[in-house]
Amino acid sequence: MTAIANAPAPSALRGISGGVASLLDNFASIKPADQVVIAYAADSRKYAAHLILELQSRDIGVRAVAMRPLVDPDIKAELHAVLPPRESLSGKLVVITLEKDSMSHFEVFAELFELYGKNKCKILRIISAADELFASAFTRTPRELSLRNATLLEKLRSETKIRVTTEAGTDVEIELDHDRYDWISNRGTWRPGAFMILPAGEIATYPAKVNGILIADGALNCNIVTRMDMRLGSQPLRITIEDSVAVDFACTNSEINYLVEGCFSRENGRFVGELGFGTNDGIADFVSDNSHMNERYPGLHLGFGQHNQAPSNVRYYADIHLDVVTRGGSVHLPDSGEVLRLDGFNPRHGIAHPVLIRDQDITGDCCSSGCSVVRPVFG
Repeated sequence: MTAIANAPAPSALRGISGGVASLLDNFASIKPADQVVIAYAADSRKYAAHLILELQSRDIGVRAVAMRPLVDPDIKAELHAVLPPRESLSGKLVVITLEKDSMSHFEVFAELFELYGKNKCKILRIISAADELFASAFTRTPRELSLRNATLLEKLRSETKIRVTTEAGTDVEIELDHDRYDWISNRGTWRPGAFMILPAGEIATYPAKVNGILIADGALNCNIVTRMDMRLGSQPLRITIEDSVAVDFACTNSEINYLVEGCFSRENGRFVGELGFGTNDGIADFVSDNSHMNERYPGLHLGFGQHNQAPSNVRYYADIHLDVVTRGGSVHLPDSGEVLRLDGFNPRHGIAHPVLIRDQDITGDCCSSGCSVVRPVFG
């Protein structure tokens, strides 16, 4: 096992230990016969150490390998050096990757499905590793998230037009085309042959058309590397959208303005490429990091720039993806006459989650051009 020096004392990890246990029990579903490999970036060593300590306390076989994000010519060889022989596996191989800003080396990890077999290999890919992630994002189980996602999908897939409003002043009209554009549901449920992208708790599609005013008082999440505070809070971002294009924006926070201007200046960066709804109500608030936790928070998010569909279906490409997130909101469903509060709806128990083409985030980049293509903050 690759040594992890200066592992934090157990007392320092008390606030996230419950999240580690939930990750292993509810999402990875670790069994005594399983063997675990943890691949971690330097920014996530602390969480790798905590996982190793927990697995060792359960007498679960675990090995670890350090990796450099995005570009690491040695990762394949170093990973294979710690992998258990296939014939030694009586249970499953469970691979957990940990990174803060990126999700790297898709091809290297995807090859493990072929090497071990899709039914014998689970790969959990954690992005936005941080104390808050373990403290709150794993407090809802995959079953709870699945019920919430299924409830929302049932209501939204029966509508062709919806309206979303928020207390901050958002008022957007959205047209949906369920026959043409796929829905994606991230709920932390294992599907053989696919990565499980964590944190979980979101449904998303490509909107056929968006018009109106988006006033985001939640946070941003973007495929860039930045240490700026991504929360919007008392300085909301206002975006005017016409025919699915951001035509104007304003924010009293100069750093946010600078970031948004940089994103919108990229080719196709002003296009609305995603309609998303966060469903993880275990996430209590937005975080300052450039984090996927922010778009999993219960509310509306519109993703500008790169879309989440197959290239043959939506033909433009953007090298930027900027998620703009509201705090809560209400979805007005004209066909049923119902108004659904995103931060307070009750899931319908017993509902079956629909079978979707992309029932989980994909084996490649979970944000299309989002997680694997990152760039420094503009400037």
